[in-house]
Amino acid sequence: MPTTTRARSSDPLLHAVRSRRETEARDQVATLTAVLDWSVANTADEVETAELLDPMVEPALHLGGSGCPVIGEYAALDLALSLGMSTDGGLAYLGKALELRHRLPRLYARVVGLEVSLWKAFRVAEQTIALPPAGATHVDRVISPFLHTCSWAQVDRAVEAARAAYDPAEAERRRLVAAEGRHATLDVASATTTGTVDMRATLDLADALDLDAALRDGAQRLADLGSTDTLDVRRSHALGEIARHQLTLDLETTGGRGVTIYAHLDPTDPDTPAVLDNILTPVLVEQIKTWCQTAGTKVTIKPVIDLTSDPTTTAYRPTDAIREQVTLRDRTCVFPDCGRRKVDLDHIDPFDLGGPTSAHNLAMLCRRHHRAKTHGRWSYRMLQPGLYEWTSPTGATYLVDRRRRP
Repeated sequence: MPTTTRARSSDPLLHAVRSRRETEARDQVATLTAVLDWSVANTADEVETAELLDPMVEPALHLGGSGCPVIGEYAALDLALSLGMSTDGGLAYLGKALELRHRLPRLYARVVGLEVSLWKAFRVAEQTIALPPAGATHVDRVISPFLHTCSWAQVDRAVEAARAAYDPAEAERRRLVAAEGRHATLDVASATTTGTVDMRATLDLADALDLDAALRDGAQRLADLGSTDTLDVRRSHALGEIARHQLTLDLETTGGRGVTIYAHLDPTDPDTPAVLDNILTPVLVEQIKTWCQTAGTKVTIKPVIDLTSDPTTTAYRPTDAIREQVTLRDRTCVFPDCGRRKVDLDHIDPFDLGGPTSAHNLAMLCRRHHRAKTHGRWSYRMLQPGLYEWTSPTGATYLVDRRRRP
């Protein structure tokens, strides 16, 4: 449970810690207030909201719950960067700020009064956005007085009770969706020089029991063959064998690895980690050797690509070679602080205005930031291959550097 400080310690260092924490809380509230002031100046009226429904003008952002102000998307991009956040992070912040101010007034008052931490209030706001107005009002009434002491389980119960009472159809829909929430997720982005990744899964109970039995049997087979690894390590090896050879499924398969790896190595220093474009993570040369020497692995050798060259085609669509080069150079969307990998290849200078289809005139943009460039008065230019300068509608400039470091 949170602790309430009733007396000041005589220790000046502890006093400095508390003072710093209080200053940070005031700064967070000041930032929240500034964002809400910005939202007032950028709230669309009914006529503007109707116009914003046309994505060719500017998409309307309904970020908070029902009843919160509507904001234009392209203006919000500038706000996100002013907050030092990615587009998604900035829009999420703005949505929770609007929800807190307009639909959770009791909780908002406690935040402004420095009685409740902003991050706690935002966590509640994140859950109430999907509730109808009456549901949000209910949560605000029952949770706000006690948020500094109640558990998150109590918050969750209050939100679900409000959903069941004020939006029973949605509560039933979520129940059915939860039944379809089974998944198996490989956290490839967590890969490090250790060459390992995390995996999370939610399975049907019968499937889980079958998988557990298969891993137990596989681990035992490895032990019988002389493996001295721990049980956990042998179970992980068994899972890899299942993936490669479909040991438990009666399916036609060729088996074996067939992964193409773009590894950037330093020939003068073999101990320096390589960089894998596939998953944007460093990996040791020894790990690459291990992968290549594993039985059943198909090794694909790719020619070295000079990422500063400028291959060109007269067609609108880039060739596979140009697409590969731009992808290896940019890696993700080149909008400031965006890391999306599902992207379009954008002609920086439009093709219909004479811009060439070449590596130096193409860049990776996710669909949202592609729209912002095409329709939202955002512009950018390539200063060098992989170095971009963006200009916002308000004149702010941002540098995005995707050049490889030596």
